[in-house]
Amino acid sequence: KRATREKKKKPVSATSLPGMIGAFQTEWDASVIETHMLRKELEQVRNELAHTLYQHDAACRVIAKLIQERDAAVAVANDPARRAAPAGDAMEEDGIPEVVKERMTERSQELSKGRKKRPVSELLAGEAAIQAFKEAAKFAAHQKKAATSVAVHPKNESLVLSADTSGAAVICDRATGKAAVPIVGHKASITHAIFHPTQDVIFTASKDSTVKMWSAQGKQIHSFGMHKGEVSGVSVHATGDYIVSTSTDKSWAFCDIEQGKCLQLVQGDISGGFSASMVHPDGLILGSGTTDGMVRIWDIKSQQNVVSFTGHGGAIGSLCFSENGYYCATTSSDGCKVWDLRKVAKQGANAQAVTHMAGASTSAVFDNSGSYLLVASKEVKVLLAKSWAEVSTLAVANATAAAFGPNALSIATASSDGIVRVFA
Repeated sequence: KRATREKKKKPVSATSLPGMIGAFQTEWDASVIETHMLRKELEQVRNELAHTLYQHDAACRVIAKLIQERDAAVAVANDPARRAAPAGDAMEEDGIPEVVKERMTERSQELSKGRKKRPVSELLAGEAAIQAFKEAAKFAAHQKKAATSVAVHPKNESLVLSADTSGAAVICDRATGKAAVPIVGHKASITHAIFHPTQDVIFTASKDSTVKMWSAQGKQIHSFGMHKGEVSGVSVHATGDYIVSTSTDKSWAFCDIEQGKCLQLVQGDISGGFSASMVHPDGLILGSGTTDGMVRIWDIKSQQNVVSFTGHGGAIGSLCFSENGYYCATTSSDGCKVWDLRKVAKQGANAQAVTHMAGASTSAVFDNSGSYLLVASKEVKVLLAKSWAEVSTLAVANATAAAFGPNALSIATASSDGIVRVFA
């Protein structure tokens, strides 16, 4: 017998044109959803792979760093001269790690991008307010020894840090009118003393060839002894994790403040030793002045001298960048000059100052907004950035250093008679 074949019945939806179109649409939607899910899973796998590769790369760098530190430790153990180095002085030089260089680049890009959009603080002192400044405090903090440096705390304008030729520094409190924290430990004159912009620590550079890091209570945390000559300057890097120092022995150093370790010591092939310095606000270059009047710009990552030009007729006493990084102010026995770095990059060795204020000057510093420039000489003058017009003059005889408080709401000065004054 022949088997009777039953015909497979079609669904009702497939017996009409609208039903068939609906079925096709359902299949199409399912295909699109499946494709979307596959692409999503593919993107997730790609991200996981990238993360894994990044972790692998980071692990390789850590391993390489550990091997380098192990080799350095073995070298120190086998080298009697290095083994005999004074305790607490940073002598290791492993070079700036690539991961640190990458962080420097990222920080620079972040700051550059944010700076263009950041408005000037509403709390910034106006010209009329600065013109009305009067002496608000006076401290005989250095027992008639010449004061060499002064700085105002970046968050608490009542705290003023100053240093002198005896190697001592002190934090004075304007709120109490007293010298609050003595800082003692250097064996020679302190050339530069600064607050960390975000951490509660202090850095001092001295003619005893050391840079020291102190707590807010005046306790020594680290001592860096990589220089052989007088240390002429120290500044905090834009990342906040490193400092850069310069010396009259023609060297500059890049140090890790958490480890208390010198990562890179650069011996400059230059005619005069470093007499002043500051890290650029973006953190990629180092500005330096020398004893023969030259201004030299260094690429920190490559340690190369990228621009050099004659700045003054004598040793440069101070160097400071504006907050936006466009201007650089330098001082010497022939006055204060301001340089536009955008023009300097094109002019090179033939760089010309955008303004020159004649008369021996000891210090020049911009406020934290880059709106004003403070110049210490026979008097202390406040200038308006860009126009360089004089805003105000403070009657301070033989000023050796001056500094703005936060938002230019106060000005601190130091003099050769050891007196520290605050105007507000």
